[in-house]
Amino acid sequence: MKAKKIIILVILTIISVSLFAQKKIDDDSFYERYSDIFSALSSSPVVNLPEGENAVRLLSISSYPCYIIKLVWTEESRTLVFTRGDEDGTKMVSQETIEVSKDSINEFLALIEEKDFYNQPTYIHNNGRDGETWFLEVNIDGRYKAVDRWLPMRGTEFLRELGRKLLRMAGKGRSQEEIEASKKAMENYNDNLKLRIKKK
Repeated sequence: MKAKKIIILVILTIISVSLFAQKKIDDDSFYERYSDIFSALSSSPVVNLPEGENAVRLLSISSYPCYIIKLVWTEESRTLVFTRGDEDGTKMVSQETIEVSKDSINEFLALIEEKDFYNQPTYIHNNGRDGETWFLEVNIDGRYKAVDRWLPMRGTEFLRELGRKLLRMAGKGRSQEEIEASKKAMENYNDNLKLRIKKK
């Protein structure tokens, strides 16, 4: 009986430590990790916003020039700013401001809910030699959440869909039809490749 109590106590301790570690990660928000890039590309924080203002910000870092998509909206206005930096993220190369529709905002909000964004872990340690890092911050009605991922990593589909939606809103991404066509072409290529291998 005593051994059983000790085991239960150990399990509860492990759970408490894990929850504390996750809370620490969430509270930290990883902003400092990318603060130099945000500063160099003149992108203001989305953590503390005026009442009635909402914002989403996506930072993409890869072997190509980095970029930031920042979407800000209130009851009266809806603006998206696409900022491209250099390869090192040390200076701004270009910046575009786009007015977006209320329907686009509603579609993005629905996607946030569908992908259960607010319940995703802030950070998962898994980086590769190639690929891309996406840091997505969402602050809606004063509720802030950040997610940091290396792509392509298994389990990042939710983030890719949100990021692609922002890219399309910025006029930089492929349409859903183009994405589906590309997937189909890749599936056909793989099927043909399997057939050729079987014949050999």
